[in-house]
Amino acid sequence: MRKLNFALIGMVFCLATAAQAADIKVEYVDQKKFTDIKPSNEPKGSFEKRTLAGFDKIFADLAAKLPEGYLWKVKVTDIDLAGDVNYMFTQTGQDIRVIKEIFSPRINFSYELLDSQQKVVLTEELKLRDMAFMSRSHLNRSQALSYEREMLERWFKDKFEPAFAAATNTSSTAG
Repeated sequence: MRKLNFALIGMVFCLATAAQAADIKVEYVDQKKFTDIKPSNEPKGSFEKRTLAGFDKIFADLAAKLPEGYLWKVKVTDIDLAGDVNYMFTQTGQDIRVIKEIFSPRINFSYELLDSQQKVVLTEELKLRDMAFMSRSHLNRSQALSYEREMLERWFKDKFEPAFAAATNTSSTAG
């Protein structure tokens, strides 16, 4: 009985948290022309599907930090994963993803952030690249897309959190 109560409390908390999140729509434009979403040791189609699902998760996690009622529309136009797939680094000739500082992660995308009245709050087209991705010691490097996640989280924190903090301060001092 006690386990059931904790499970119910957890489910209610998750549902309440999800209800407060902004909506997110992610579109991948011409993904077959992306610079690098190449697999090292699995079929290309399943790797691409898994990788794009990973980016969907990253954007959804970020959208969960936005105010309720907001809509974040993202159009990804290019992805270059950290590292490079190369068969030359093994004695067997099998492809592996080699992570080196010269192969930094990059993502090109545009976005619109709309408030609850569907008014555009922020819009931008950008090319994110993290040239210092290897120097961050707090990364969970065993997690898929860890370098790309860190890059997007840092950008989000620098771009969106100050904007919402200023809006919250303005509305609290006005009232």
